[in-house]
Parts: sequence; C-alpha cells; structure tokens
Amino acid sequence: MFKANVVSIGENAISDTEPIIILFGENSVTDNLEKVSVVQRFENVQSADITINNEIKIDDQVYTVKFKGDLVDSNFSMLGHVTLYFTEVPDEPQNNAIYLFPEKMPSIHVGSTIEY
Repeated sequence: MFKANVVSIGENAISDTEPIIILFGENSVTDNLEKVSVVQRFENVQSADITINNEIKIDDQVYTVKFKGDLVDSNFSMLGHVTLYFTEVPDEPQNNAIYLFPEKMPSIHVGSTIEY
C-alpha cells in the first residue's frame, strides 16, 4: 500500500452529477487537464499493485475495487494517472479506470490522503 496527498483540485474536477475523480501525479498534469483533475503528490513511490477486491482509502472513506482497466497500471506508474468511478461497472468499462464500491463520491479536499 502506498500514499498520495491531494495538492490541488481543478475548478471543474468535482461534479455533482458525474461520480468521477480524474487523478494525475503533480509532475505529469498539463494546464488543460489540471482544470478537470485532482492532482496528487506521492509520499512513497511504488509500482501500482491494485487488484480487484483491494481497498482504496480516501481520508477515512474506504472503497473496494470492483473493476480495474487494462491501462491502469501503465498510466499509474508513468503519469500517476487513474480515473476513479463511483458507479456500477458498466457493460463496457473504461480501460483507464477503477470502479469502486460503495457508489458514493467521497468528500475530497486539498490535503486529503489517498491510500492505494
């Protein structure tokens, strides 16, 4: 398990209607992506070893991984990028996404800790 801290939240990153969080590492986010992304700084660099039924913790909110797309590991290790969906897994899930349960958006803010 490893940790990241939220260092910024783009003005359009959190939506009341879209239960999605787009995360990027602080060294890989562009100006355009920063507006719709949550930027994270990693405390300890490790390769992603996220698997189905693992837990992801955002502050004190615990989520279970229900699906992990094929591109998650490579995007995560190269860019610190992953998209978290707080929805049911659709028939055609996104390849760069992790779908989590419970299906409830977390309360997230600058300073939040994410444990993978």
